[in-house]
Amino acid sequence: MKSIFSLYKLKMMIVIKSAVLVIPTVAVVAFLGTMYSILPQQISSSFLMSGFLLFVIGVYTSMSIQMREQDVHEGLFLIHSDPGAGYWLVRETVIYSIMLFYGLILVLYPVIRCSINPSWFTRPLESDDILYGSILVLGNGICGVSLGDVFHRRLIPRRRNAIICVVLVALLAICKVAIIEKLPFLKILNILLPPVMDGFDMVGNGDFFDPKGTLLILLHTVLYAVVITVIKIWLLRRRKFS
Repeated sequence: MKSIFSLYKLKMMIVIKSAVLVIPTVAVVAFLGTMYSILPQQISSSFLMSGFLLFVIGVYTSMSIQMREQDVHEGLFLIHSDPGAGYWLVRETVIYSIMLFYGLILVLYPVIRCSINPSWFTRPLESDDILYGSILVLGNGICGVSLGDVFHRRLIPRRRNAIICVVLVALLAICKVAIIEKLPFLKILNILLPPVMDGFDMVGNGDFFDPKGTLLILLHTVLYAVVITVIKIWLLRRRKFS
């Protein structure tokens, strides 16, 4: 039986060689170059826009990876996992570590540049800004990864249908705040959809993060990701490899 670390390295190498990460990498570079082409920037908008991009990257990356999975390879990973739960641990760790890599770039880039150029933002960058801003950025990444991976090809065999489902749920999540404002009886969407835009709603026209509001968004994010991941794994365990 191979160790979890060996399986992780092997699966990560498969992902890297598949060129899945080319588009996310280009997107991050283009975003950073465009976003900070005009200075100074608001601190809150910087982190919130970075979080939105990480959500999109998370959806794209996790969906691209699961659509390229081959039943033979995944079956071998499962066989070599001891215990079988190690397979799921490796699988989830790979997609979340990729999200974390891009998330750290999106968070650290403005922080480092601000330390070099104090006028990078409209006001001094404080430690609380970095903490709560990072929570929102990485939280959006978690939402994106969990959403993109739940519409797995073994659960929805037709690629077109899976993409339609992901796009529909993502659009609803993005428009959730506006929908609920117009149709208050749809508040159930706050539970069914990931809190992608909740940070924008919390900050409003200001430039400060609310600590309590940020932690509530984090709690919502973690609960959403855990529930949707457990459901996904349960369904995939029942849906055998073809």
